[in-house]
Amino acid sequence: MKKLIFVNLKMYLNTIKDIQNYIDNLKKEKDKIVIFPQAIYINEFIQNNFHTGTQNISAYEKGAHTGEISALSVKDIGAEYVLIGHSELREYENNKTINQKIKSALDNNLKVVLCIGENLESYNQNKTKEIIKNQIEKALEKINQEIIISYEPVWAIGTGLTPKEEEIKDIIDYIKNLFNYQIKVLYGGSVSEKNINKLKQIKNIDGFLIGSAAVNPNNLKKIIEVTQK
Repeated sequence: MKKLIFVNLKMYLNTIKDIQNYIDNLKKEKDKIVIFPQAIYINEFIQNNFHTGTQNISAYEKGAHTGEISALSVKDIGAEYVLIGHSELREYENNKTINQKIKSALDNNLKVVLCIGENLESYNQNKTKEIIKNQIEKALEKINQEIIISYEPVWAIGTGLTPKEEEIKDIIDYIKNLFNYQIKVLYGGSVSEKNINKLKQIKNIDGFLIGSAAVNPNNLKKIIEVTQK
């Protein structure tokens, strides 16, 4: 079964030359992936017919919010998705802010990917389910529209570590059972061309949110090849 492939480029590619090289290497794969570049480069991908999203949005619709980007602006430029609640941003924002961002995104017809996950301390204390249930409930308070969930154990992001396959399957099942609709759940956290064969065998995963491993187009192509079989 084919899996969704979402690529968070974070702040790894920092020049137009880097972006163009990346685009040129992946043009044949553009319909198989969704790219989340830095906001200033989204249009480069859109002009080359990639499916795109932004890595974050403002909780506000408009106003005196220097440096922020509204959901309306993201939609207006032609992006389709937005990441909200990524662990690298959660330390700067609370659940109320995440909830406001999701509402703003949905009001502007963006598809939301809500990132959730526990830190190492919570994992070691067997509090994973408690943590992610709380994150989901707070983030989606008074929200009924469908979203996508990306389960990313914080301790696995960029470390090369991943939970055991049976642990991931159990958590994905748990997340899906929290919803009254058939939600799509991605897995993120050190997904790479080295472990994608094993991760793909976890049947209840609908796709992957990939970070640093996808910065190299050749590695991303290997991941795409495995996940599209």
